Amino acid sequence: VDSGADNNNNDHKLEEFRYKKGFNNMILRRLSRLSLFLLSITAALTVGTEISLRDFQRILRTGLDNEIPKIVAGASPGVSSHNMRADQIDSRNIHEKRRSYVRTSRRAEGTSDFYRHQSSTDKVWNDLVDHAWFVAESIKHVEGNGLVKSIDGKDPQSVPFLICARSSEIDRNNSNGNGYIQVTKAFRKSPDESLLISSSLNETCLILTTSAHKARNVMMYYEGDEHLVAMPLLDIMKIHSGTIEEVLSNGWSVPFVEQSDGVSDKGERHANNATELINQWERMVVVDFSPGVGGMKKESELLEVVNNIMGDIQDMAEIGYLRRDGSEYEDNLLREESLNNIPAISEIFSITASNLKNTSEEGRNSRVEFWRRTFVQGIESEHGCSEMFSTLFVKPRAGYYSFDLVLNPIDGPPPKDFESSASNTNCVTSLLAALSVHPHVLSVKANFPIYHGWNIAQKLDSNRS
Repeated sequence: VDSGADNNNNDHKLEEFRYKKGFNNMILRRLSRLSLFLLSITAALTVGTEISLRDFQRILRTGLDNEIPKIVAGASPGVSSHNMRADQIDSRNIHEKRRSYVRTSRRAEGTSDFYRHQSSTDKVWNDLVDHAWFVAESIKHVEGNGLVKSIDGKDPQSVPFLICARSSEIDRNNSNGNGYIQVTKAFRKSPDESLLISSSLNETCLILTTSAHKARNVMMYYEGDEHLVAMPLLDIMKIHSGTIEEVLSNGWSVPFVEQSDGVSDKGERHANNATELINQWERMVVVDFSPGVGGMKKESELLEVVNNIMGDIQDMAEIGYLRRDGSEYEDNLLREESLNNIPAISEIFSITASNLKNTSEEGRNSRVEFWRRTFVQGIESEHGCSEMFSTLFVKPRAGYYSFDLVLNPIDGPPPKDFESSASNTNCVTSLLAALSVHPHVLSVKANFPIYHGWNIAQKLDSNRS
């Protein structure tokens, strides 16, 4: 009898143990699902931070390569951007001879400077990425008003995004190898509406134009074999590496020609000597449209888009001046004209609008101050670079996917005022920044004539004959 009771008791305990184990397993499964759900939400909310600075610089070479070392150095006066190791932060300055890596590696202070300020570099990158998402979520286009700040966050403007599909070794074994096709299908884009940047066994990166809301949704519900990461293209990323340094150099800056010197009665320019002749070449800014914007059928359609871009830029530049002026008249004008929702360029340009000044203990950064001064003395000044805008000329490029902005057209009238003309480097530099801010623009670079020396030689020979 006792043995039977013990057996029944053991069976009861075993059944109770199995029940508890099954219940615990059910709880664990539910907790696991809940954690996966929370992880997916967290990933969706923080999408974009998965692209590190190192990864981005590996994928694209942009003006960011020039700016980040200068921002970090600007926050720490005792640190030179040249002392940072080139394989860690690549400045890629086209006007500067690169130090030998062997020499650099022997400089203990250079290596220590890098590690000492790595946290500053990471903070700058995170601030810039956060600002890129903020702009992508808060700017929209309103017919008749151009670009405005979205108060409710609805219908944000589509902007260029960098999308990368990454796969592990296990994913590669199961993948059908068409990450590019899967990503474009997920975003419902045709091949003409996207730009393939790089493709390898474990990563495919492309640029396409979409809204921040759509990007987050695709990241969350993507069913492809790869893992997607994305971030909006920041303004400074749209400017080609070395372009800012180029336009600020003496060799590229637009020469100012006096109306009474070197210009005929018919408005035609002529050179008095060889030096003036060498300077007489058209300074151009090459602008590429964002994917899905270009490819017009007619030149008139391209010119309409360009006029809208330039109109948006001039409106935002004027807002910047009015808000900085701060007079009662200007405040009343802003309210009466319903211009409060139009952002100033300096308010949305990443380097002047984000928290980069906080990378310095004193709250000041020399590189941030450089860009603020550029706007104040450039297109957000009282003169608004009016001569530059009135004398520039637009040249469409083949296929209508890009265009040239000619700052000093040879067959055009010369500017009457230096400060507001393209000869003022602040005007040109702030124009580059303003173009990079616009959602319709994918890239901006300064153009230097490849055969300029040959053309000059021909002109000199013809003048001698």
